[in-house]
Amino acid sequence: MVLITGSASGAGAVYALACANAGAEVAGFDRISLAATAKRIREETDKELLELNGDIRNVKDIQRMVEKTIAHFGKLDVLVNNAGICVPSDLVDATEKLWDDTMDINLKGYFFACKFAAQHMIPRKSGVIINIGSEVSHVGSGGESIYCASKGGVFILSQALAIELGEYGIRVVTLCPGTINTEMNAPLLADPVKKKEILSKGVLNRVNEPEDIVPTLILLASDAARNVTGCSWSVDSGALAK
Repeated sequence: MVLITGSASGAGAVYALACANAGAEVAGFDRISLAATAKRIREETDKELLELNGDIRNVKDIQRMVEKTIAHFGKLDVLVNNAGICVPSDLVDATEKLWDDTMDINLKGYFFACKFAAQHMIPRKSGVIINIGSEVSHVGSGGESIYCASKGGVFILSQALAIELGEYGIRVVTLCPGTINTEMNAPLLADPVKKKEILSKGVLNRVNEPEDIVPTLILLASDAARNVTGCSWSVDSGALAK
């Protein structure tokens, strides 16, 4: 049973469908309607998505998300923290609101989702938490210092939780995609100069599609990765190789 945040659209919707196709029961959480994701899952897998609406910035919404998932399915095997925002801003132009929104969604939301999931996983002595990071979990990027800080935090958070939760058989990993072709990144990829910069970061001259991340996500969620924890897996077309 897999719970995926930020699964109404973009990469999260693709992850939800992939998990359903792999045989998992899936719950999705988002601020906006999950109807489109639920419809595609129903049509392609005959499974029903548990649709949960709320704000990942709100701790009570996060707690309710986990509680409703467990009440419906009786358990929570895998949490995928995927909800996120990326609004580029130079340091001198950055606002307190942008800092707060980015940290609340990209880091605070992840932490409390991990907390409430772990409260259920610890007594069962099993579970997997996959926190979606980024190539900038490991390297800086000019004009994205707030986003880099949030995603760097995700990586260290995952390491710390892997140490803390390992004695209970709970694995925690960071999955770090490079730039993904989604609506969030559409403005960047529509700019020829920006797209060239993005492509130049890797060695494969390729932008990720959400489907490119899916095999690694499924692997990390499965028992095939039973000894994988506390680390970062990159799917970034070789950006970290440079």
